[in-house]
Amino acid sequence: MTLTNRRGTATLLALAIATACLSAPAATYAQSSGQSSLAEAAKQNKFAFILFYRDNDATTQAMYKVLNGELAARNNAAFVPVNITDPQERPVVDQFDASRTPMPAVMAVAPNGAITGVFAQKLTAAQVDAAIVTPAQTRCMRALQDKKLVLLCVQPTGSRDVPIGVQQFKAAKLNVNRTHLVSLQAGDPAESEFLQQLKVRPDTRTTVTAFMAPPGVLLGTFNDKVTPTVLMTKLAAAGQCCDDPNCKHGKPATATKPTTRR
Repeated sequence: MTLTNRRGTATLLALAIATACLSAPAATYAQSSGQSSLAEAAKQNKFAFILFYRDNDATTQAMYKVLNGELAARNNAAFVPVNITDPQERPVVDQFDASRTPMPAVMAVAPNGAITGVFAQKLTAAQVDAAIVTPAQTRCMRALQDKKLVLLCVQPTGSRDVPIGVQQFKAAKLNVNRTHLVSLQAGDPAESEFLQQLKVRPDTRTTVTAFMAPPGVLLGTFNDKVTPTVLMTKLAAAGQCCDDPNCKHGKPATATKPTTRR
C-alpha cells in the first residue's frame, strides 16, 4: 500500500522524485528571487507552489492561470515563478533538480521543505488542493523524503502515549538513526483527512501506530500492543530491514503473528 494524498491519489511517484530533489547538491550563489520567495513562504508557514518554466508559452500561461485562480483565495499558499533559463535562479533549479523535469512544471513545497506534489505540463484545481496536506502529513513526507522510516502515533485526545514496542523499535541500534517518530491527536480536526486515509477513527481509545517506509509505503497500522519484532518483520517483508542477507527478521515467522490493529 502506498501513502496517498488528501484526494486518495498515490504519492509514491512524487515522493520518489522528491527524494532525488532533496538529495541533489546545490552550488553556492547569492540568494535569488526564487530563493527569497521560498524562504518568505516558509517563514509565514505557507505552502510554496513553484512554477518552473522555460518560455511564457500557452502551456505555461494555462498552468499559471490555474495557480493564480486557486491561490488567490488562500492565505496558506504562495506562488513562486522560476525561469529555469535565468542564471540567478540556478540554485533553485539545482535544489529541486528541475532541469530534468518536462517544462513547464509545478512543485508544491510545504513550509518544512517536504515536496507534496509534482505536476508537469498540466495542472488542475484538484491537484492544487490535494497538494496542501495536513501538518502531520508534511512531517511524515519530509522524513520519508529524507529516507527515514516513520512511526506515526495517533493518540487519543489528551494522551501522549507512545507504545512500548514503538519506543523499543526506535531505540534499537539498527533503527535509532533511521527512524522518525511523529505524533498527532486523533481528535485534531486539522488531521481528519489524513486519518481517513489511514483508516484510523478519531475516537480511538488507544494509540494506533502507522508504520511507513521510503519512498512512501504504508507497511501497516498497529494497536498499542505492537512489538518491535512485529515491526522488524514487516520491514523485512518490504525489503528494507538491513543489508544482511542472513538477517533473522527476513526469515518466515513461525511463532509470532503480527499485532495488527483491530
